Amino acid sequence: MIKLFQFLKQKIAIKRARKKSWMMSENTDLYLPSVKAMDFNAEEEVMLPIADAQSTKFIDINKDLKPFGFAYFRPQNMFYSLMDCWQRECGYCRLYDEGCAAFSMIIDCEPIYFDYAGKKWLIEFWKGQYGMTTGCEIGIYNTEIPFIDIPGLFNGTFYETASDEERMPLAFTLIKKDKVLFYRRDLHWWLTGFRLGEFSEPEELTMHAQITLKDTEMRDAFIGGLTRAGYKNSEIAYRGTTVGFVYDKPRNKQPFTRTPILEFMMQTNNKRNCFAYNEATKLIGDPLDKFVYVKNEAPKMYNKILNIRCSQEIFKNSDMLNKYNMESKAAAMDLTKQK
Repeated sequence: MIKLFQFLKQKIAIKRARKKSWMMSENTDLYLPSVKAMDFNAEEEVMLPIADAQSTKFIDINKDLKPFGFAYFRPQNMFYSLMDCWQRECGYCRLYDEGCAAFSMIIDCEPIYFDYAGKKWLIEFWKGQYGMTTGCEIGIYNTEIPFIDIPGLFNGTFYETASDEERMPLAFTLIKKDKVLFYRRDLHWWLTGFRLGEFSEPEELTMHAQITLKDTEMRDAFIGGLTRAGYKNSEIAYRGTTVGFVYDKPRNKQPFTRTPILEFMMQTNNKRNCFAYNEATKLIGDPLDKFVYVKNEAPKMYNKILNIRCSQEIFKNSDMLNKYNMESKAAAMDLTKQK
């Protein structure tokens, strides 16, 4: 109990010490969050020019990661989600966020809801500790069905993943205590980044996010979603159809499953695992060599590393949710035809 109280006291101190967000405005001369320009359009087809030992290790780690829906980007030493990963078939709903804490993902969730072009949209932002990695995400989803009801499992809105035509230019920079961990920019539906062995409390992280919407109507609808979530106009920036804001403290109510006791238990375990990885590989310089070492010497830890975001556990009910969603959509279409 003493450790738990110390943990809660530390979290309160961090919140009080957190610097205020950089102020932004919707005026013409504005500041957009600092996201370094980088072309990631071809990152899934990265080829090393020389077939040396290191390139073989690079290919091997990405081969191991692919079934989990992720890949490794060496220049920034981070994992990221593939464009056509299997998670794209899973859609999204609040149920997934509620399941995160139980699988060692202590993350801040910031869902932004709005209506556009006859659909309900969800653009969600996440940041925090994902097991043995520190990371952040932006996801785009929408639906034409107001809600679905699955007795004993879920009652609410289930969103489908954005199609290729609905993808948007996304960008973020993840900062921890004034230090940039990594940054990304891409045309995507699920832009992510994860740094292995980095342990963080969610409140230590600041995410500078940008999204370029389809047109001014969608931009205004998205800004409306931000303000309804609790962001002030002075905290939102836009230029053209690009909107930016600083995501430090979530404005939305967090999943009720993320209780102080569960958070303490999971973060204690996450910190221990990060320490174990860093201690075991501290004499190894190249991250690729670290992966090879862990794969050979600690296969259980290696499998834990590969299972980024515990996707297989979180999305285990996705088939049922998709089935009910398709049935609801078909019923709505039949009703429309009858009218």
